[in-house]
Amino acid sequence: MKKKKIITEDGSPSLYLEQLNETYHSKNGAITESDYVYINEGLAYWSNQNKQMSPKIFEMGLGTGLNAYLSYVFVVDYKMSCEYFAVEKYPLSLKEVKSLDMQDALPDSDHKHFFDQLHKADWGLSLLKKEFLFKKIEGDFLTLDFDNQFDVLYYDAFGYHAQPEMWHEAALQKCHDILSPGGVWVSYCAKGSVRRILEKIGFCLERLEGPPGKKEMLRAIKKV
Repeated sequence: MKKKKIITEDGSPSLYLEQLNETYHSKNGAITESDYVYINEGLAYWSNQNKQMSPKIFEMGLGTGLNAYLSYVFVVDYKMSCEYFAVEKYPLSLKEVKSLDMQDALPDSDHKHFFDQLHKADWGLSLLKKEFLFKKIEGDFLTLDFDNQFDVLYYDAFGYHAQPEMWHEAALQKCHDILSPGGVWVSYCAKGSVRRILEKIGFCLERLEGPPGKKEMLRAIKKV
């Protein structure tokens, strides 16, 4: 699909898909949204509950790599180790990534080299960088099998109008299955039908204040 670069409210870039009427990040701030939803309310929350432990993170939808980059910065800054596993059905080309000029907007200039490395890393192979084990898989989340169980799951699918199948019970049940007990599922989404499914399949659900431009977001904890 044809993608158009846009600049979001916090000055950071994103991509717009006209065919789906969907953006890769919030128009109210790409970095602001990713940092708030996935780092603060996901990874940092889990870390505060599990002192001195090394998280296994799963990202459904690598996209521009922004969530992975911000997670790397967090892990390095807090002197943690981490395994990061991302699945992407429609990978961006290196040309598309370069066209974003994301480097100019990224925080923590000492770590910007990792943004390029994660995109240049071979699909299906691991990249180890300062205790950050990163692996990306090109494939369909709904059909892939996973042996590992994860501590934090970033659910960053496109919105319901663009990818409804990713917000139905089968996909959310798979999230539950691959999380460890006490694991954290986090998403920008706060749709009522999604909340009800998450509760039905056994998550403890939290409705949190959303990032700029969104009233609410969801965090779900797998029962121990």
